[in-house]
Amino acid sequence: MDSTPVEYRGCELSAIVRHLSGEFVATLLIERPGGTRRAIGPFRSFPTAQAAENYAIQYGKAELDGRLAERGPRVAMAER
Repeated sequence: MDSTPVEYRGCELSAIVRHLSGEFVATLLIERPGGTRRAIGPFRSFPTAQAAENYAIQYGKAELDGRLAERGPRVAMAER
């Protein structure tokens, strides 16, 4: 299942959700202005596809907000 893209802070967030081995797994896609894409995940073990999608999208928002500083080096975003 591919989610409907969500616009956030000038980027497009979407999730690819798969049902594997009895669990739902999500991979987050972040597309930045100019078409640069990055995949993050997989995020595992959700009871429903909707839960997996929601987690991935919220994770993407936190990533773009800079709330995941503990992850290590960050990708710079150009100011408009």
